[in-house]
Amino acid sequence: MAELLVSSSTGAMGAVLMKLAAMLSDECKALKNVRGDIKALKLELEAMHGFLEVMANVEELDHQAKLRVRDVRELSYDIEDNIDKFMVHIHHESSPKAEGLKLIGKCKRLTNSIKIRHQITKEIKNINSQVKEASERYARYKINEASYMTRKPVVDSRVVAIFKDVSELVGIDGPRDELIKWLKDEEGESPGQLKVVSIVGFGGLGKTTLANQVYNSLGANFDCRAFVPILRTPDITKVLGSILSQTTKKEDAIVTAITARDQHEVISKIRDFLKDKRYFIVIDDIWDAQTWEIIKYAFVTNSSGSRIIITTRVTGVAESCSSSHGLVYQIKPLSDIDSKKLFFKRIFSFKEECPADLIEASDEILKKCGGLPLAIISISSLLATRRTEKDLWDRVRRSVGFAFGESSDHLYTMRRILSLSYFELPYHLRSCLLYLATFPEDYEIERTRVVHGWIIEGFIHGEDGQDLIQLGDKCFHELINSSLVQPVRIGYDGKAKACRVHDTILDFLIHMSTEDNFCMLLSCHSKLLHCQDIKVRRLSVMADDSDGDANISPKQNNNTSHLRSLSVFMYRKQLLSCVMEFSSLRLLDLQGCRFLQNHHLKNIGRLSQLRYLNVSRTPITELPSEIGDLQCLEILNAEYTRMEVLPQDVTRLKRLERLHVKDTKLPDGIGNLKNLLDLNPINILTYSLNFVEELGELTNLRCLGIDWFTYQTEVDKACYNEKLMLSLRKLSKLQKLSITITFTTHESIRVHEFFPVLDCIHRVAVFVPKLCKGLREWLKSLVNLESLKICLYEPMEQEEFEFIGTIPGLLDLELSIQGGLSKTRQISIVRRGFQQLQRFGFRSTYYGAFVVHEGAMPMLKDLQLYINQYDFISPSGGFDFGIQHLSRLARIDAYFINKSDDTHGAFKSMVEAHPNRPTLTIR
Repeated sequence: MAELLVSSSTGAMGAVLMKLAAMLSDECKALKNVRGDIKALKLELEAMHGFLEVMANVEELDHQAKLRVRDVRELSYDIEDNIDKFMVHIHHESSPKAEGLKLIGKCKRLTNSIKIRHQITKEIKNINSQVKEASERYARYKINEASYMTRKPVVDSRVVAIFKDVSELVGIDGPRDELIKWLKDEEGESPGQLKVVSIVGFGGLGKTTLANQVYNSLGANFDCRAFVPILRTPDITKVLGSILSQTTKKEDAIVTAITARDQHEVISKIRDFLKDKRYFIVIDDIWDAQTWEIIKYAFVTNSSGSRIIITTRVTGVAESCSSSHGLVYQIKPLSDIDSKKLFFKRIFSFKEECPADLIEASDEILKKCGGLPLAIISISSLLATRRTEKDLWDRVRRSVGFAFGESSDHLYTMRRILSLSYFELPYHLRSCLLYLATFPEDYEIERTRVVHGWIIEGFIHGEDGQDLIQLGDKCFHELINSSLVQPVRIGYDGKAKACRVHDTILDFLIHMSTEDNFCMLLSCHSKLLHCQDIKVRRLSVMADDSDGDANISPKQNNNTSHLRSLSVFMYRKQLLSCVMEFSSLRLLDLQGCRFLQNHHLKNIGRLSQLRYLNVSRTPITELPSEIGDLQCLEILNAEYTRMEVLPQDVTRLKRLERLHVKDTKLPDGIGNLKNLLDLNPINILTYSLNFVEELGELTNLRCLGIDWFTYQTEVDKACYNEKLMLSLRKLSKLQKLSITITFTTHESIRVHEFFPVLDCIHRVAVFVPKLCKGLREWLKSLVNLESLKICLYEPMEQEEFEFIGTIPGLLDLELSIQGGLSKTRQISIVRRGFQQLQRFGFRSTYYGAFVVHEGAMPMLKDLQLYINQYDFISPSGGFDFGIQHLSRLARIDAYFINKSDDTHGAFKSMVEAHPNRPTLTIR
């Protein structure tokens, strides 16, 4: 990621430098008259790039430094826009991922036009002039490097948390008592063994406060103890010295540690002291696993029943520190009741009441705080000094914390705590995180959608051949691991399919985004386009026409003439009518715009630089033929629209890499899309044989979905199968092939003839009468099969179920039996089989259940059940069907049918009895 092209910290400077390097190539003969100018420009911009990288790690800049950073960053965008517009003008625009080689090939053709050479010469000289002017301007105003950071002193919030009077705490009793229970010896454990418990959550949730309460409650039961806070960049020797000092109660122990020859000597002293002691240690706020890997050697594993608590903001660190997978405590926000109690107690002393005219404002403020104690304390402390000023309450309710212009030490402390997590991230992840601020609050942000945005914006950059989707998914989960975003819809692979951003963190991101001019938000309470004389590069529209009629057309508002990215979440008639005027747009995201009509996209061919078009979940019925003019388009998402077929012109999109449609037919000529990497499921039997044959020309395909629905057509299936198999065998780069097969007769016995064994098959869904022998043999031969969905129309036997358990590597199984279960009327999940299964979904229309035996499904984390109260029962009655044997169970989703009054309570009691305390969702 070091060669990042675009970021919130450095603007487009990385992309510009790569394009200039390509223009300096010996093969760009057309530029020989300005090679000296390009060389000088590149050197000057490299120095500016270095300046931006240094400034990116300074958390608080003085005013002059901010101005300089802003101007240099904006200059980089202007330069890239000029280069790209010129290249588009001659129909040879460069690709952000093609770097040098493609641009070189395009430059060769510049010799065909003297006029073009004059234009680029003039443009390069103009850019050089701008850069020179900027350099001279700042040379006149020397900036003292020591003054870059102007942070004012701030009290470490952990100190406040440690010494806070217990009477001031709210909502701490339940979590404290639960953790104390975790720390006690449980049945089945070796008595007296060392236990390490992790508390994880983002900054401000109260991890330190909770750990300290447990520490004070249990401390008297131990021979020695220590509470050691960790800095973001810790001095390990001082940390070890603090442990030695607190456990031995010798004040000079820290000095001894610092003067020791090495860390090994200090660790030896600690181990020697603790070897026969029952000790209790809290290591507060560990940022990385490497720190723990050193510190942990100081702790002797004895049989005295010692305990360690670590707190961290990073999920991965929590998991690596805890002594078992079940000892990671995910700290939760305060409940609504406790939030109100804390909020009103701090504002109105001990009167937990609120004046009637402030109730509505207080409810909205608390909703935005989302149970985050730090936010509640910070905002309530601000309001406590002006408790009856309704205007202030109204300003706070519109923008909690940072953006409404108020200042206080409490708000500054909150910002500093969140800043620690933000600046701990590398450049590319900061940009990816800030991009989430373009989504509305409480919005469920789909992983695929946001990763597509990151790719097009240039935040993610890989080496040749690397899959950018995989890199984007990695970034997405790194943000979740940092606890800065909340995972939503966890898949069978343990990865989230979407995320949400806590309102307080979102407000912080909006503040940072505004500071860096990363993105402008047009919301119900903002008039940013009117009040700021800046160029808007990214715009997110979250307000409808009731917000007024802001002039956002580039013809009326010069601020928006440089717009590169536009996301629309609310209907604005005036905006939709001028979208095609934003000639610099790279990204246009209209997903979910229910008022979008066909004519709004009529002149889309004008967006010559567009890379990403998202019109999914809109009511449009067709795309215009001008779609074929978007020669830079890389991603087209048109899922869940009313389109029956894509226009033939789509096949002219030579740079298209990802095409997502749902129930929309593709045109013949698909073989022209040589760069296509990802193609959504296609119902193969509804296409022409020519189309099936052309699939084999998409030799860069990595992900493909195929639906084989025999009931929809009477075509010659054998002929289609032959063509399809020939095409699939040509796709040597295919990594993931998903297949959905539906048979209405015993034709399924020949499924292995239709689909031979392919290593790339990773997901299969079959809708068949019965699991006949041919189908079973085919499934078992798929060595890379991860996910399997089976829907049977006839009864299922125990031996058929046990066969499924022998499929190697299976991680996800969804079983739906419409014909019920024969003979025993239940399925027994026994020890053998399903050794890797992570998720199991079960549904039976008729009487039937399953019973889990000890040792079965040892890796299972997610259980999804469709429960008819009168049918889904265990042999002994009730809901006790052995889930206590699922040793790693973490989540249960239960869908109830015919639920009686006591069904919910009985099922909940069964889940609560599970030793892992899995989360339960009743639907």
